[in-house]
Amino acid sequence: MRRYRKAVRLIAMVLVVVLLALSMPALAIGTGVSFPDVAGGDWYYDYVQKCTMLGIINGYPDNTFKPDQSLKRGEFIKMLASAIEESYSTTKLTGVHWAEYYWNILNEFGVLEDINISCTYDSLEQTITRYEMAALLRNTLYNVFSENTVEVETPEENIGDYSVISMAYRSAVEQAYGKGILCGMDSKGSFGGDYSLTRAQAAKVIVCLLWPSERQTVSFASEVKPVFDAEDSFAFQYRGMNTEQRRLALFGDPNKTYFTGYESNLGDYIVTIQVMTWDINSSGQKYTRTWNLQVNKMVADEVKAIFEEIYNDPEKFPIKSLGGARYSDTMRHSWGCAIDINPYENCYINYSTGATVGKYCYLNSTSQYCITPTGSVVRAFAKYGWGWGGQGWTSAVDYMHFSILASGG
Repeated sequence: MRRYRKAVRLIAMVLVVVLLALSMPALAIGTGVSFPDVAGGDWYYDYVQKCTMLGIINGYPDNTFKPDQSLKRGEFIKMLASAIEESYSTTKLTGVHWAEYYWNILNEFGVLEDINISCTYDSLEQTITRYEMAALLRNTLYNVFSENTVEVETPEENIGDYSVISMAYRSAVEQAYGKGILCGMDSKGSFGGDYSLTRAQAAKVIVCLLWPSERQTVSFASEVKPVFDAEDSFAFQYRGMNTEQRRLALFGDPNKTYFTGYESNLGDYIVTIQVMTWDINSSGQKYTRTWNLQVNKMVADEVKAIFEEIYNDPEKFPIKSLGGARYSDTMRHSWGCAIDINPYENCYINYSTGATVGKYCYLNSTSQYCITPTGSVVRAFAKYGWGWGGQGWTSAVDYMHFSILASGG
């Protein structure tokens, strides 16, 4: 994976330093960059060294690092974008802020989805909170690095201030905390999401993101490992691709990140497939329906296989509304790699903005049209590596939505 190439690159750099040290005894092995306010005995020394050696974080013009200074949004966005291997943006710059280019990178990689950090000077100059940092980390873990999610047992007991954490950030806190990247601030394990992280703490966060071995062990969190019965699916292959490979496969262009619906080559990549499903007639009896569904050609075969499994399952899950490719946003639907099922009975809720689509879900309805976590629909998609939005994202939950990302984003 991309981040492990950074580890290889770091090892190579360290070897160069070691060789220099053999011929120059005065040179301290592994220092790379020297700051007068970062001493060898400081707890953050190694984290700062790794980040500065890779160009993820820099010092100030006076050659200080200022380890105790809080980070601005733009600074952490730059660190995170620099930590993503082979990251680049093709978006034209407008000059609103020095971190605009890095904001564009994260936006194109889906790291800013459902996070209210706009690309304006005032927004990027604000101090970043631990809540926002957790949200950015969560999206990087799953939208970029394709890691498996973790399940946090009784978070209300293990995270001291869990009851006061907004629904907009609970999922992000659980994942960043459960992954051992961010931790509690007191003996009760309180997250303290409104506080900021210092530059030294942020260096540790980035190192833990890139090197899982550096993360803390969290006894009350366990990795959710999907069982891939169909390992030749594109959703599964996608996890091991680099940025260029992904974009070439999906769009035929290494500089393209989504379809607008007006491309001359759209028909070469977005294809129409037929799938059969069950539905319920006015008499309450189930009957067969045939749908035309538009998807990316890379996932066409597995989508047909997924719906065949749903159709043949004893549950006979009924579908009265089904959607695939659309071009109203820049996310997975505009790739042709997302499916929506029964939106009224499987609602979307954005906890930050209050925006909703649909009204019900399995938590507040017993409708046969509601998708359940253990039902045939979730199982069929998971078999081919597709994730479900019903497990929740950074600040939203989308019970109707499935995509090729493990997080269902």
